[in-house]
Amino acid sequence: MIYRFLLWLVVAGWIWPMAAIAESGPVEVQKSMEKAIRQSAEAQHEADQWALDRESLMADIRDLKMRQAWLTYQEEKYQTYVQKQASAIQDLKEKIREAEVIRFQLEPFLDDVLERLQTFVASDLPFLPEERQNRIQFLKDSLEDYHLSLSEKLRRVLEALQVEAEYGRTVEAREVTLTIDGRATRVMLLRLGRLGLYYHSLDDTMAGRWNRGSGAWEPLPASLARPLRYAREMAERKRAVELLNLPLEAVQP
Repeated sequence: MIYRFLLWLVVAGWIWPMAAIAESGPVEVQKSMEKAIRQSAEAQHEADQWALDRESLMADIRDLKMRQAWLTYQEEKYQTYVQKQASAIQDLKEKIREAEVIRFQLEPFLDDVLERLQTFVASDLPFLPEERQNRIQFLKDSLEDYHLSLSEKLRRVLEALQVEAEYGRTVEAREVTLTIDGRATRVMLLRLGRLGLYYHSLDDTMAGRWNRGSGAWEPLPASLARPLRYAREMAERKRAVELLNLPLEAVQP
């Protein structure tokens, strides 16, 4: 349409001066021709500018459509993100509620574990008494510490239980002083896990063991002093491992 309009202007611009030649002189004809050419040039310039503006607008439209498609894609994608985040938040809320329930149950449970541990140590073989009592007192102070986190309290209790459990799998030998027949006597103490606690004199003339039932030391035949020394030397890796016959006390379930 633009080009047809311009063509019409050009034709009209040329036809009208030609029609006026018969009625006008040469000067007027020249002026009319110059005016028609100038109008034609201006019309062509406007047409070129419109074409450039049209291309610019079309480019802007294409860019806006591309942006719209990208924003639509991002909106759909972020909707998926939002749904996942909402689900994750809900899961966290559930876990927080579960953690609160566990917290309410865990604190009294730890107090109960400490009480049972105290009872167990009191009825167990009397080895490392000072170390074990200090550990229990440390746990008691920890559970009564208001500023200590519940997770740290749990960690300390579990650590103490692990140490006590390890005693059942280890062998210990050390020199101590025991009161035997009313006299302080230096002996070698041998602990075989939690199966038994024995002693033998340094000169292998006396032997004995801890009696769980009576809660006291009881003598053993002196002939067992040497096997106990052999067991101690095997525990200290000073002697090759061999089978030994040692008396074991029946443990009540």
